[in-house]
Amino acid sequence: MHPVQARSATPSTRSRTSGVTLVELAAVLSIIGLLSVVVSAGYGDLAQVRATMAAKADAEAARQAVRAFALRNKRLPCPDFSAFGDVSREGLGGTCPPGAQVGWLPYESLGLTRPDRAVRLRYAVSRGGGVDLVAPAAIPARRDIDGSARLRAALGAAARLPAGTDRPFLTGPGTTASPEDCSRVQSNPAFVLVAPVTDRDDTGTGPPGFDGVNAAMAATGQTCVAAPTRRGDNRYDDVVVAEGASVLLGWVAAQTR
Repeated sequence: MHPVQARSATPSTRSRTSGVTLVELAAVLSIIGLLSVVVSAGYGDLAQVRATMAAKADAEAARQAVRAFALRNKRLPCPDFSAFGDVSREGLGGTCPPGAQVGWLPYESLGLTRPDRAVRLRYAVSRGGGVDLVAPAAIPARRDIDGSARLRAALGAAARLPAGTDRPFLTGPGTTASPEDCSRVQSNPAFVLVAPVTDRDDTGTGPPGFDGVNAAMAATGQTCVAAPTRRGDNRYDDVVVAEGASVLLGWVAAQTR
């Protein structure tokens, strides 16, 4: 009897084995590619979340600084009207033009550190309708030793004014019931702050980073501002903080009792 010899793999078997290995390799590479996309997207989302949280923190710190300024000076600060907010002080050239309402946050005047241009806040303050919160009118025939009474009176008067486009105003949040439309006034805050996150709408005009209707506020000083409740999307991610006159009045009154 002849010894039984092991059969070597036939060409067809070798090809089949080789084919399975290539399929497996392709599957592994596909999985690696998919994981890379997921991880990259995750890092992008994480960066966006961090930037948004930083903008919210900056806006809230600014709100508290404006409140403290009002309590200390018995008025709201004038915006910084320099081109890019590099001056960081109220007004322009040491003066605050009458009626001017929209500019940059005056960081130095508020005791805040001036950040890079890309993350500076726009700031608008109510100075229309015969009520100027930057320069509250004196109260005749009444004692007002430190100016607190005139500030409270101005805030009360601002809270009673009818809604109008002559002062900084919030438009709708972009819902079906309340569209984002600068011809429609939702409310007139005592002051409003807008913090940019990333330039989502990529309009290419004005200071970068501001989206939607806020881009015009940043570029031309218009008084229309997106609602704080406006949801972010692929065209918008600004952070808006607004303080109503009645809310600020209540806070000031509580601090000056």
